[in-house]
Amino acid sequence: MLLLRRFYKMATLDSEESLEKRVETKVHRLLVEVDGLRAQNVELNRKVKLLDEKLSEAQKELSDCREKMLNLACVKATKVTDAEARQMRNRMLKLEREVEKCISLLNE
Repeated sequence: MLLLRRFYKMATLDSEESLEKRVETKVHRLLVEVDGLRAQNVELNRKVKLLDEKLSEAQKELSDCREKMLNLACVKATKVTDAEARQMRNRMLKLEREVEKCISLLNE
């Protein structure tokens, strides 16, 4: 019976040591995993910051393009063709002659 108790104590100690080693191994593995996740988090935060900067640049470029598009639309709306310019010039000359006639009539 004493031999059996000693064997039981030794088995219990071995299982406790084994359990302790398994717990230590798991804790060590978890700590390594946490370090890896922290490094991954730092890298992902760096990428997010870089993408935010690119997004900001793209939004500014889009805003500039929209402004240029509006300016171009205004220019096209007010663009005068050669034929229209000739018509306006002729109309201005005609109006100028009429004004001259009116002035000469007033001077008489």
